[in-house]
Amino acid sequence: MAPFEALYRRKCRSPIGWFEAGDVKPLGVDLVKDTQDKARSIQAKLLVVESRQKKYANHKKYHGDEDYIIKWDSVLLDKDLQYEEEPVAILDRDVRKLRTNDIKSVKVQWKHHPIEEATWED
Repeated sequence: MAPFEALYRRKCRSPIGWFEAGDVKPLGVDLVKDTQDKARSIQAKLLVVESRQKKYANHKKYHGDEDYIIKWDSVLLDKDLQYEEEPVAILDRDVRKLRTNDIKSVKVQWKHHPIEEATWED
């Protein structure tokens, strides 16, 4: 009786005892080709499933607030599809002291933007 069997009352499960000396078959081109074919078929099935998931995801479209939709007839675009930002109103003024300097800032509301998106400009 082998020492492992005496200790654990079962045979050793190491890969050394799995094969006999004459059982080894060389890896041929056929085996490699079969493996590649199986891998390609699995990959094709995964691509089908992935495309199905994208199809379902595309049906769920975002319908957001209409407050953020800009009316194109009110915006004048130039040939580069850009528009000029124009200030509409000054909402607030502020003076900050930095040692000896006074920094003046104003809060500006821009055309085509809501009041919440007003920015501080120096």
